[in-house]
Amino acid sequence: MYSRFNRRSSSPVLSLLTAALLLASAPAMAANAAEPAARSHGNYSFSIEQQPLVSALNAFTAVTGWQVGLPAELGQGVSSPGVRGALSPEKALDRLLVGTNLSYRKLGNNTIVLEKRAAGSVLNLQQVTISATRNEQDVSSVPSTVTVQDRKALDRQNVNTIRELVRYEPNVSVGGAGTRASNAGYNNRGIDGDRILTQVDGVEVPDNFFNGPYAKTRRNYVDPEIVKRVEILRGPASALYGSSAIGGAVSYFTLDPDDIIKPGQDVGARLKTGYSSADDSWLTSGTVAGRVQDFDGLLHLSQRNGHEMESYDGNNATGLARTGANPEDARTTNILAKLGWNYGDDNRLGLTYEKFKDDRDVNLKNAVGGPFIGGRGMNLYRARSGNDTITRERFGLENTFALESPVADRIKTSLNYQIAKTDQTTAEIYQAGRRVLRTRDTLYEEKQWVFDAQLDKAFSIGETDHQVTYGTTLKQQKVTGSREGSASCLAVGSGCTAVGAPSPMAGDSVKKSSDFPDPTINTYSLFAQDQITWNKWTFLPAVRYDYTQLKPKLTQEFLNTVDPNRIYDHSNAEKTWHRVTPKFGLTYALTDHYTWFGQYAEGFRTPSAKALYGRFENLNEGYTVEPNPNLKPESSKGVETGIRGNFDEGSFDIAVFYNKYRDFIDEDASVAGGTVQQFEANNIKHATIKGIEAKGRLNLDAFGAPQGLYTQGSVGYTYGRNDDNGEPLNSVNPLKGVFGLGYEQEQYGALVSWTLVKKQNRVDSTTFHAPDGSTSAPFKTPGFGIVDLTGYYKVTNDVTINGGLYNLTDKKYWNWDDVRSYDGVGEAGVTAPANLDRLTQPGRNFAINLIWDI
Repeated sequence: MYSRFNRRSSSPVLSLLTAALLLASAPAMAANAAEPAARSHGNYSFSIEQQPLVSALNAFTAVTGWQVGLPAELGQGVSSPGVRGALSPEKALDRLLVGTNLSYRKLGNNTIVLEKRAAGSVLNLQQVTISATRNEQDVSSVPSTVTVQDRKALDRQNVNTIRELVRYEPNVSVGGAGTRASNAGYNNRGIDGDRILTQVDGVEVPDNFFNGPYAKTRRNYVDPEIVKRVEILRGPASALYGSSAIGGAVSYFTLDPDDIIKPGQDVGARLKTGYSSADDSWLTSGTVAGRVQDFDGLLHLSQRNGHEMESYDGNNATGLARTGANPEDARTTNILAKLGWNYGDDNRLGLTYEKFKDDRDVNLKNAVGGPFIGGRGMNLYRARSGNDTITRERFGLENTFALESPVADRIKTSLNYQIAKTDQTTAEIYQAGRRVLRTRDTLYEEKQWVFDAQLDKAFSIGETDHQVTYGTTLKQQKVTGSREGSASCLAVGSGCTAVGAPSPMAGDSVKKSSDFPDPTINTYSLFAQDQITWNKWTFLPAVRYDYTQLKPKLTQEFLNTVDPNRIYDHSNAEKTWHRVTPKFGLTYALTDHYTWFGQYAEGFRTPSAKALYGRFENLNEGYTVEPNPNLKPESSKGVETGIRGNFDEGSFDIAVFYNKYRDFIDEDASVAGGTVQQFEANNIKHATIKGIEAKGRLNLDAFGAPQGLYTQGSVGYTYGRNDDNGEPLNSVNPLKGVFGLGYEQEQYGALVSWTLVKKQNRVDSTTFHAPDGSTSAPFKTPGFGIVDLTGYYKVTNDVTINGGLYNLTDKKYWNWDDVRSYDGVGEAGVTAPANLDRLTQPGRNFAINLIWDI
């Protein structure tokens, strides 16, 4: 017999007799249908939380009026992840059925029946994005390009670092191989560094900072183990997120209790262990979650212990002869704790605590014999070692409240406080006549308060449906930095009177100094967006206003750097910037299967305190870094358009983009003249970046191949030009394509991936030569092709093994983003040249992980 979905409202109940008869008397459950509100067309506004499938279908029926048939044995103990956003009923059903192993079959215009998905069949499910519009929405319905990777994809690809996260992403990369600071930030369509917003649950990670050979921080403040989903948004996103998103955004969303607790249970756990041979690292991870009535909580703890990421067949030499990676011992620890209270049907209060720590010891053998001028060592550095400790700690409070008023249907507020810092210590044996032990301690720290309020309101005007999102973001950042050092004699002679005595040379020690006046940066923002649906069109106008105030603080440490004798007057006048950033996107459903999309978006980025005020002097190595208080904010205007297709047989997505940049800030520009080499940030007045991306998937089983067989591919090409001098932009990566053949069943599957990268032919030789300091000709990374094999096997319903063999043919190759990190003309060329082979990627390697979902 049929059971009924119990309705919470008093709307009339419609019979599902027709669906029952067509189920051929199978035991089933029937969904009551509420009369939906009159609508002129298309999409509905869904707000269905994770819950038992029966309840979720009841809510779906209440919104759409569709009749749903579900056999009782298929619905028992099954949970739905829920769905949010403006979607068609079909797409909303796809979201509701994720992870249920169920599909649906239409019996009529508004009548469906659910049934078990055929073994080995592949669900063509479009993923959901939040970062593209600030609301949960199908990626196929947004007017921009977004890549989404969920927890299952991260596990199957053995993602242990942010570099591996974008391993198969054309036009997106992470550099930093061979450097002490390890992985850099993201490069997105030729834009990188602090121009790419990187955020964890809406809170930005700190900026890059690099000054001299002993201070270099990157944006590697996140371990993938705490992440349930990563979204990579291409193109300018300042209309949504402000200054830091001029080149796009990478958004991490952390695990929630519902991601761990299984349907029908009140407690759950996830245990994971893994190994990667590329850096000889072991992972141990545990997550537990529980629910008691309206309260739930989660606790995650993970630790990764490993070593350096190996280069291809590296040796153990020193200096520029070294081709092996510098020896490292690395320890990464993650803690994530959450507590939530559901104090109403759509009301939730949440608390979050997160702590990340990466602690690594490094033996900098490549520095021995340096410094290196023009590729020739001066043999002053006899040994150098160091410790880098990166920490990020966050406290968060979040509240979601269903208001259902003329002003808003829902209000979401969050308040976060984050402390992030990089501590670097260095000890080196320096011998220039005297033999001394020099130590250097550097610190870079950002403290950040962020308050965000977002209001959502859905309504209809005539034949148009509106989903309005508006709100405010208030942010305060306090940045501090310092460096100091001492020196002691290791041998008697050349002025050293005793072992352990202070060095007789004042230059061997560094009085506590800072390379910039500690700034407080206050940002006040208002944003508004209206998603308008009319017939087959969707329009998305958005605008944001930002007021940024930078207040420099003239600390004694900063004055020790720029004016040690306190001779000159120094201004601490604040700088302010105002910016209105618009965006307009639209989509048009050409047919049921094809959608055209387009977007115009602007972006901007304010200069950093280091570029405006910072000064660093290293006369022993013949260079200085000068400030430029006259820098202008960067700005961009970008257009993107493309077409998407989605069928039972597969899907595809093609996009072309064109971006114009003004006042692009080059923080490593060389200044002509003077007795020493000088570097000073300046504005590149005009730059252009354009390109094309394409990706697709074809389910071969739709053409008679074995069930579960598919092929997929993606290609990205970007062209960058400095319009001031006609030279290429070195931040642009060469053409890349990734092609795969896969086989997927419920219990097991495998994927062969072939990555092809073109030779880097477009290099600005005036700003880049070679990582080893030679100036004869720029080094252009050769093209390459590598093959990877990944697979998974479900030992039981709860235990899964994921494994991968990478670079199967043991190919020697370079990634351009790694090589260009060693600028042969800029400051890095003076302080950190590198043998080319030390920047190669690992040879043949493997990774494996074992997951137990309890």
